[in-house]
Amino acid sequence: MQTVRYTYCWEGAVVADFTLDAVRRRYAALADLLNARGWRCLVAYDTRFLAAQIAADCYRGLRALGAQVSLSATPLPRPAVDVALDQRVADCALIVSAGNREYWLNGLILIAPAPGLNPFIDGAPPSEWSPFPSDTPDANLIDARRVYIDSLRDMIDVELVRQTSLTIFVDVMNGTTGGVIPAVIGDDARTKTIEINREQDAWFGRQTPHPHSASLVRLRKLVRESDSHLGVAMSADGRALGVVDNEGELASPLEVALLLAHYLNRQHRQRGLVIVPASSAASAPWVRGWETQTGLNVEFAEQPALRIAEARAAYQLLIGVTEDGQLTFGRAGGIGDAPLAALMLVELVARRGVKLCVMREKLRQPQGA
Repeated sequence: MQTVRYTYCWEGAVVADFTLDAVRRRYAALADLLNARGWRCLVAYDTRFLAAQIAADCYRGLRALGAQVSLSATPLPRPAVDVALDQRVADCALIVSAGNREYWLNGLILIAPAPGLNPFIDGAPPSEWSPFPSDTPDANLIDARRVYIDSLRDMIDVELVRQTSLTIFVDVMNGTTGGVIPAVIGDDARTKTIEINREQDAWFGRQTPHPHSASLVRLRKLVRESDSHLGVAMSADGRALGVVDNEGELASPLEVALLLAHYLNRQHRQRGLVIVPASSAASAPWVRGWETQTGLNVEFAEQPALRIAEARAAYQLLIGVTEDGQLTFGRAGGIGDAPLAALMLVELVARRGVKLCVMREKLRQPQGA
């Protein structure tokens, strides 16, 4: 049975709105909620400015108020938090993050299994606490990143990827997915993964850390000039994916969704709806040809995120993609998972033995893929 979770957010500009004092003013209400529900809470964080220190302070503050809390040992992509919750590491999660928003923002995100909550009530801070303790020696540290990496290895054909000679560029946009794809593929593989923008930069190079808000000029140039097989860019929180083919051209979210849907259907016998953003391609002959050939239905939705959630809850979803490239799989997780989508695309290229630009050209022929 799929677990339904709800997301609650509070965020603000760093220093102006999002301050240590403002975070601490929200401890009491959040601790009361956790204690009343008996929830175990995983405190996680991304790579934003001081996110790790604020997460440690949240762990310390909530624990002092009697809440059952654990602390992530490393920055986590958002899909990794969902995997940790699926595997009962905790009942809910508090993430110090502003998702893929601009670098000057930060916030708190609560992922909880109940609707209608108001977890971030502004109150009085505990005045006796000092800013940022140097460590949390008694912290109950959880390696949720390893849990996520192991789950990804279970969902793709790792040996196929390892034994195929591919070169993949991965732009992690200074976010939480740095090192994830190389860790899944492992050492001494014939497939070479080259990461860029993986340095710890709390300001994300002063750019919005999202592949659909960036030109990806460097990634496109590297892929094109090195004759690599493809390039992928993943948003800071690991939900959205950008794809560059071997000629350095950007693939659209629609193209990526149809390529992966066809592959999941043909290779893994999976079926269901393919939900994509509404566009002029809805009546394109090549899309209708793709439907005829595959036997799958493509739904062009005005609100794709909402339709994806509805279809998944009804066990009708094969794959869905939003306007900004968040790919959700019906049989894995409940949100956009960029590392999983990227690895699935690498597996597709490895198995087909064909360059991605050729697949895109074939896809857009009137008779489909």
